[in-house]
Amino acid sequence: MKQTKNLILLYIVVILVVAYKTSAMTEDDKEFLEAHNKARAQAGLPPFTYDQTLADFANKHALSHARDCALTHSDGSYGENLFWGSASKSLKWRPKDAVYAWVKEQKYYNRKANTCMPGQKCGHYTQIMWRDTKKIGCARSNCNGKSSYMVCEYDPPGNFEGLSPFDKHDPFIYTQS
Repeated sequence: MKQTKNLILLYIVVILVVAYKTSAMTEDDKEFLEAHNKARAQAGLPPFTYDQTLADFANKHALSHARDCALTHSDGSYGENLFWGSASKSLKWRPKDAVYAWVKEQKYYNRKANTCMPGQKCGHYTQIMWRDTKKIGCARSNCNGKSSYMVCEYDPPGNFEGLSPFDKHDPFIYTQS
């Protein structure tokens, strides 16, 4: 009887912790995650989970560019996508706008050849599509008090030279830094 009560109590605690973690996500967090997972689902890839450690890292990086708005990568151990939205629309830029801008690079990516059209960028798209990536964390900040700056971190990172984002890769590649 006591074991049953302890087991029930344990289940209640787990449910409360999961509910807290889920409700602790902000609307921005949910929007970043939903936009990423929508794009991945359309490509037949598994969804990401949201990670607060990655979000904290992204927030620190976003805040470090609150004055200069520079699209400069953090050079951290995660994959990373950056977005800057002009001041003319600053109050209207949403997390999904950044993700959609990155996903639009798909039109320049040749999946069969695993190449990007010359003169175009595809790295944001391929990072989102990197099959081995399991979790993300993102942040949005104001830049110069007017424009929007957004950062998403990806773990494990993607975009290894010569490898397709749609294939599963040997986990060994992630230990070689």
